[in-house]
Amino acid sequence: MVKRIRGVSFSTRVSPQLENRIIYAARGIFNRFIPDVHIHTDHRSGSAGGRSPGYGVSLVAETTTGCLLSVDVTVSYPSVDEINEESEKPELTSPEDLGVQAASMLLEEVAQGGVVDSTHQGLLFILCALCPPDVSKVRVGQLTPYGIETLRNIRDFLDVKFIIKPDPNSNTVTLKCVGAGVKNLARKIS
Repeated sequence: MVKRIRGVSFSTRVSPQLENRIIYAARGIFNRFIPDVHIHTDHRSGSAGGRSPGYGVSLVAETTTGCLLSVDVTVSYPSVDEINEESEKPELTSPEDLGVQAASMLLEEVAQGGVVDSTHQGLLFILCALCPPDVSKVRVGQLTPYGIETLRNIRDFLDVKFIIKPDPNSNTVTLKCVGAGVKNLARKIS
């Protein structure tokens, strides 16, 4: 169960009103499910905004068990160098569509289940494989292609094999492994 949703809407070198339009659209989706939604704004203009105009939103859902699931969506305008005279201006996603897209993506991540979102599965698998020689057990949603490739690389380079058991009741996957026990050689021993 999700207990709160937090986020940041950001924009650089465009109207700050775009951020409010993103937030309004995202809250329109979230308020049907949960009242505790706070999305802040962060606008940069001039030299502080860098050289590329654009906008986006980063959302994080915190579950009752302390798991954090996140999504990021951005829109970037092409630079003057990228637009030539023959090409048309690309059609950009409107702020309202961006807010709805981000909210829908976060709801999909929550529906998949697991302790991390699909973007961070590979990092979780690497940390499990590098830990001391103990059993690590994690539950994730549907395995992503990146997560599968990370599991193959871990098998090839660290010789750590995961036991993968799908759970048809919750549509999640449980992975178990014994860590490789990699030591940090740069750490000083006291």
